[in-house]
Amino acid sequence: MFFRVIVLIIGEDMIKQLEITEILLKMGFKCNHKGYKYIKNLVSIGISGNEILPLKGCGYTYLSKQYDKSIDSIEKDIQNSISYCWTYGNIDYLYKIFDNTIDVKSGKPTNKQFILTIIDILSRKST
Repeated sequence: MFFRVIVLIIGEDMIKQLEITEILLKMGFKCNHKGYKYIKNLVSIGISGNEILPLKGCGYTYLSKQYDKSIDSIEKDIQNSISYCWTYGNIDYLYKIFDNTIDVKSGKPTNKQFILTIIDILSRKST
């Protein structure tokens, strides 16, 4: 009952945004990194059922128009944020989530693996 009242007051979209923020901050992201807001935006788009794949063709293109940045800049900012999180973040929590999706060469998930895993976790949580 209490949760339904909260949903009615702040809306389902706001709750999704709070869930995305919560999981990213728990991982160790810094909200002042450009890549953080790009990841958050892509996850939000993916959760709402819109197509983000291929990332360079859909997801990054959408963000590049929205933020007036190049696709390469968007991609690099996301990579840098993931790298920062993987270096300084909550490593136990990260390995718990991404155990099977870690790229053998880099030791962390790719941008695509990272974003799709977050979308999958949050989608399962809402069902």
